Amino acid sequence: MTKSSKAEHAGMVSTRDLLDLLKDKLGSDYKTAKELNVPTQRIYKLRHQGGSLTDEQGLKAAEILNFPAEFIILSLAAERSFNSPAYDLLVNITDKFDPRKTASIAAFAVIAAGLLNEGILAQLTSLSV
Repeated sequence: MTKSSKAEHAGMVSTRDLLDLLKDKLGSDYKTAKELNVPTQRIYKLRHQGGSLTDEQGLKAAEILNFPAEFIILSLAAERSFNSPAYDLLVNITDKFDPRKTASIAAFAVIAAGLLNEGILAQLTSLSV
């Protein structure tokens, strides 16, 4: 399994994914470079030659994207340890902080609460009639 295909199935976000998300949010790789306080060439090299954001850059990306810092730092650590026995462990831990999953759970909870409230409101209105 290649690094990119393994990362696609994991609960982590890669440096390339982060760069794409930052570009979408900020409008360009140039603005991403400015926000991360790196030369634009660094963004180009990360995109086309590989590599990983530093932890400091990852924390800044987490702040910009409103992602949990733990999720980004663990994702970057997993990306750096791809050929290490620790890779699978880090991916499993990262999965617990994945905002894509926690957002789904939160949305489900809001919907469930809304349905519950509708049921309670219906019962209350039927009692007051």
